[in-house]
Formats: sequence, C-alpha cells, structure tokens
Amino acid sequence: GLFDATVELLQRGAAFAVRRHAILAQNLANVETPGYRGQDLTFARQLDLVQQSRAMPVALELRGPAGAREAGLDVRLLRAPDGPPRPDGNDVDVDRQMVKIAENTLYHNAVVHLLIAKLNAMKTAISGRV
Repeated sequence: GLFDATVELLQRGAAFAVRRHAILAQNLANVETPGYRGQDLTFARQLDLVQQSRAMPVALELRGPAGAREAGLDVRLLRAPDGPPRPDGNDVDVDRQMVKIAENTLYHNAVVHLLIAKLNAMKTAISGRV
C-alpha cells in the first residue's frame, strides 16, 4: 500500500475515538432514561479476562479509497456503570461521562495531529524538500 503501518494505526485510532465518542454521547442522551445502563468502548487487549466475558465485539471498520472496506480494530463494547444504579435503574453520571468525553477528545486530537505530521513528512519526502 501507499501508507505504512503507522498511518494505518493512526487512522484506526481516530476511527476508534469517533466511535467511542458516539457511545459516550448516547450515554449522556439517556441520562434520564429509566433502566438505561452506561456503555463504553475499549480495545480488546486492554480488557482483563473478567471484562472480556462481559464485553461484546463491535465492528469498527474503516473505508479506504473508493469506499473499499478495510480491516477494523478489535474493540469491545462493554457495560460501564459510573456507580451503583439510581432507584430508576439508570447508572449514568453526567460528570463522569463528561470526563470520559474530554479524555476521548484529547486522544482523538493527539492521534489526528500525529497523522497530520506523518502525512506532512511524506509530502515533504515526495516533493524532494529536506
């Protein structure tokens, strides 16, 4: 391919952050929904064996040139309560979700900046400017 493994990993990291942001936003949207249980997205290798037994695989795919499907990340959607459920059964805490969103935004921004730097380095190499 045109790009090396670093670019591919950075693209996948950005896709992960976008998908995780959607999950966290869904939690916030349902903060007042009785019985709603908070969820989160994580890389499968970050899970220990106990968490893996409760996690569901999630398809996270990238679209390459011309919309072709590319291999996705091995990520898991898991229940992620912010604490004990309230009397209505909901276990989402707005403050904790906002912290997760802020962390995820920082992660996404860092990955995008690294990707931009990598692509700029390739552009410089291609143009022959050193």
